[in-house]
Amino acid sequence: MAFRTKRSDVIWNYVGTVVSMASGFVLLPLLMRFLSGDELGLWYVYIAVANLAMLFEFGFTPTFARNIVYVVSGARHLTATGHDLGSKEDGVDWHLLNTVIRTSKLIYAAIAGLTFILLSSIGTVYISYITSDLNDGLHWASWVLFCVSIVLNLYFLYSITTLRGYGDVAGENQAKTIAKVSQLIISGLLLILGFGLLGASIGYFVNSVVLRGYSLVRLRQHKKLEQGRAGDLRPVTFDEIRTILATISHLAWRDGLVQLALYVSTQATSILCSLFLTLEQTGTYSVILQLATAASNFAAAYPRSFFPAMQSAYAENDVKQQRYIISTGIVAYWVLYLLGTIGVAVVILPLLPLLKPGTQVDYALYLMLSLYMALLQQHSICCNYIISMNEIPYLRGYLFAAVFGCSLVAFLCGVVHIGAWGIILGQAISQIIYNNWRWPQYLSHKLDTTYISLFEIGVGTWQGKLMNRFK
Repeated sequence: MAFRTKRSDVIWNYVGTVVSMASGFVLLPLLMRFLSGDELGLWYVYIAVANLAMLFEFGFTPTFARNIVYVVSGARHLTATGHDLGSKEDGVDWHLLNTVIRTSKLIYAAIAGLTFILLSSIGTVYISYITSDLNDGLHWASWVLFCVSIVLNLYFLYSITTLRGYGDVAGENQAKTIAKVSQLIISGLLLILGFGLLGASIGYFVNSVVLRGYSLVRLRQHKKLEQGRAGDLRPVTFDEIRTILATISHLAWRDGLVQLALYVSTQATSILCSLFLTLEQTGTYSVILQLATAASNFAAAYPRSFFPAMQSAYAENDVKQQRYIISTGIVAYWVLYLLGTIGVAVVILPLLPLLKPGTQVDYALYLMLSLYMALLQQHSICCNYIISMNEIPYLRGYLFAAVFGCSLVAFLCGVVHIGAWGIILGQAISQIIYNNWRWPQYLSHKLDTTYISLFEIGVGTWQGKLMNRFK
């Protein structure tokens, strides 16, 4: 079964991305209006901790999803790297599919339990340290609820993973859209009613419940696949689970380290801010980071829609289709990123001082952060294409950038004392040295072409599409 990305997949991917961005933009003025400077900074620390906790899945989500794509595409045998073209047949090996999904459920249950232990111990000590000056005990209630939400998210990750493996980009983003809208409504109402940080945490909890609930409902709509799985009456044995786990963990733990390094290079800056800057300064920087990240995610939504199709094209050994997916994705990304960055600078940033008087907007800082995020997101997209080919050669590059970047940030902020600029420059320099250019080049060589050629192919393809549309 070869996957082809449908128009509805792309549309719903953008709906999900736009709603996620819009909900952040709508929630942002409420957070700035009804939370104190310290509470706003603490909220962004919560979000940074949540993003860090989600890394505890340690690369299993994309790895499980990718292998589900391979099985649904006809694979009869999974390999640690690459793929066995000789093992591909027509139809689906339902027992192998059940084994992969059952393994994912057990892994996520174990990860959720470990996360709960870490959040309730180390996480609580960290929150206690940075909130020592806060007298309102409600922040502890908000922290407890936030921890519960994180654990639920991790436990039910298998539902999103399976949807992604089925190639249901539309269903995955429908779930995310409904969950975000639910969070926005609940958080907005509770913030207006004076629940403060606790209200924001309740909204985040609602998001977790709705997202997982809808995902489980959506899975049942894949009747052919679900009925095929139900028709497999053979029990999944522990030895089969152990074999699958041994196979996929070869890349999963490496991908987990990559995601951890990527987190250090992006979202962890909020935690770094809380160490070098005040909570109020952390809140201001985190707002700018949120806006730059939103523009980046908006631009990346198009190429991400085609990741399952890319994985299927690789399983089918269709190099022409791989080139088409990559070239059009790269060009679309850069055009959309430019439009998103300009839109935020012209429309959103001027509103921040109106929402919270006294807020200082540093446009140069935002533009520098946007350039850093643009290059980081591009090579991250290229790495996602590379791992679609079931290999991960970029681990060392990511780890080096994370360690070197944090060292530079500590020096520029802790010794030179240049504030938020030190955080951006330290991370940017560490990526420019290698990752920013190496992985687009590596991907191009894998397809026997160059980055410039891929870009030219993408431009030509989009020009042809636009000319045909306006004829």
